[in-house]
Amino acid sequence: MSERRVAIVTGASSGIGAETALALARRGYTVLLAARRRDRLEQVARECLSAGGQARVAVTDVSVQQQVDALVARAVEEFGRVDVMVNNAGAGLFARVHETTDEQMRALFDVNFYGVFYGCRAVAPIMMRQRRGHIFNVSSVIGKRGVPFHGAYCATKFAICGLTDSLRVEMKPYNVRVTCVCPALTATEFRVQAYRAYVSFSTYKAPEKRTPPAVIARKIAATVGRSVPEIVFSPGGKFLCLLSALWPRAADALLKLHHDRVMKRLLQERTAAGP
Repeated sequence: MSERRVAIVTGASSGIGAETALALARRGYTVLLAARRRDRLEQVARECLSAGGQARVAVTDVSVQQQVDALVARAVEEFGRVDVMVNNAGAGLFARVHETTDEQMRALFDVNFYGVFYGCRAVAPIMMRQRRGHIFNVSSVIGKRGVPFHGAYCATKFAICGLTDSLRVEMKPYNVRVTCVCPALTATEFRVQAYRAYVSFSTYKAPEKRTPPAVIARKIAATVGRSVPEIVFSPGGKFLCLLSALWPRAADALLKLHHDRVMKRLLQERTAAGP
């Protein structure tokens, strides 16, 4: 059995996943990096090595159960343990609910929800036998409060929150911690890709006030082993969750302003584009 603590991080090729892998490597972990892009994973692995940890690359599509099972099995086979599981891989979709196709909804659930579910299901029995471990499931602030143009994405993230709440209590008798991570706007390529893939924002610019992924990663690494049910990031994110719980009509009114601004911008672009 490896003397180093071992972590698996999905979606580790960029953004929150890559930064979380680095944060754990700095704490001396061996990190098994999982994502679909081998070249990106290999770059992150080199950075983990430079940071003082060890890393292995595992090209993985989390929407495929067999690949997630193989990922976790590899960690046990090579290192004899799994101390931390960070289920982070995810995809986005910018579309109103009535414009979302069946295929888009299913594809989003396959990655965002089932990828997390497969990871939890594969690693839970191992941690139960160890009687230690920590599972982090990355949801979103908008997995606590739905927002316009992100209905499908919100649905997957709400599902992650519910799954995590259930799992957290089920793992208590085995000394296994389970934490739901809820970032707000984050400075990654994720949001830009989601917008550009599904709407015509040719001049789309990401909001300036975004949380650096390293901030989220450091918080995850610092939370390992602690009994923390949920981490919600940014004052705005916390305010939205609180307002939605205490005064949902006010939250609706606030989000309608956002909806109207986005629709105005879409109409302007369509008009400028012509027939």
